[in-house]
Amino acid sequence: MLNGGEVAALAMIEAVARLVPGVVGNPDSLVEESHEDGLLEYPSYTKPQEWRGLEVPPVLLSGNHAAIADWRHAQQVERTKRVRPDLLPE
Repeated sequence: MLNGGEVAALAMIEAVARLVPGVVGNPDSLVEESHEDGLLEYPSYTKPQEWRGLEVPPVLLSGNHAAIADWRHAQQVERTKRVRPDLLPE
């Protein structure tokens, strides 16, 4: 429930304005939006490489951009299958 339409209007303005060329610093980030391909987001990792016994997958440290993209896509499919199978095509 919103008291007024200001917050909703701001959300719409931002959603549309970011599609204008030059508004978003890296245009590739528009292509890699979560849910752009109908799948849930892949896991994100930052530093340190190991935290509480959890490690960053080696492929993400490899520098191989094609392998990283493949890993990310596989993770998206796996996560979507596990959490929201209704989003997957029949």
